[in-house]
Amino acid sequence: MKTAIKIVAILFVLSVLGVIGLVVFGLGQIDKLAKSAVEYGGTYAMGVETTVDTMDVGLAKGTVEMGGLSIDNPSGFDTGHFFTLANTSASFDLESISADAYIVPTIHLTGINVILDKGQDPSNYNQILENLARFESDESAPADKSKEGKNVIIKSLILEDINIHVANMPGVSLLVGDVAINIPKIELNNIGEQESMKAGDIFNLVIKTVLAAAVESGGGIIPNDVLGELVNGLSDLSSLSDLGINAISDLNLDEVMNGTMSGVTDQIENVTKELENVTEDVQDKVDDTVKEATDAVDDAVKDVSDKLNNIFGKKKKDDG
Repeated sequence: MKTAIKIVAILFVLSVLGVIGLVVFGLGQIDKLAKSAVEYGGTYAMGVETTVDTMDVGLAKGTVEMGGLSIDNPSGFDTGHFFTLANTSASFDLESISADAYIVPTIHLTGINVILDKGQDPSNYNQILENLARFESDESAPADKSKEGKNVIIKSLILEDINIHVANMPGVSLLVGDVAINIPKIELNNIGEQESMKAGDIFNLVIKTVLAAAVESGGGIIPNDVLGELVNGLSDLSSLSDLGINAISDLNLDEVMNGTMSGVTDQIENVTKELENVTEDVQDKVDDTVKEATDAVDDAVKDVSDKLNNIFGKKKKDDG
């Protein structure tokens, strides 16, 4: 009898230790699982490899810290990346872990770096926008829907310190690495409340928001043909209002995405007219300079010709 009791006690202890071991193992894997989910969502939405350096999920505190997210360029580009994100911090509702959607009160994305590279045809941004259009149309939907993860509802998504760079663009003298545009802050609210959102949808939202901000802020810095291409690509995607998302910003992001940004269009047209006027002025100056040079050459040739005639004419007279 005592032996049986001992055996039951030992089995109970082992079972408790086993459960604890599984829990510890699960907690130890949660960072890896979260990292994989983000990388999969980014790669699925963007159509290019997406990687994350570090991920720290604090279940006890309901926090997430992520560092070093990078979205590669499509193949064929010599710039290092299309998009990088230095730091991400988020809080989440612990009770939502067992619910249909994760409830995320706040997410801060800090240190965003985007390179617009026109070194190939199509450009890196045009290829990314085409990939996002396919993503939104579900043309590339995965066979295993479970890989997309749970829905996410984000109360406030804040993007801070957004830097847009330009590279390999005709007529643009900025070198790769030089900051062309800096956008201090954009805040998006009510994400996922009207339309369900998963990890891939969040990537899609962030990228098109940043590109729309580049259009709004890029007049006179980013070439007009590039601005036009960005507008055309963005107009094929769902806008913020379509998704029930509210943007707190000085920029008219929704107008850009809807292709109705009259202010930006006017700005592009004004810059184009200014460039045309400058071109005409330069051409007039070139024409005047060429005429002056031609006249000077004609005068010099005539002067030399007259002198030669005088020399040969005088010689001929002496000989006679």
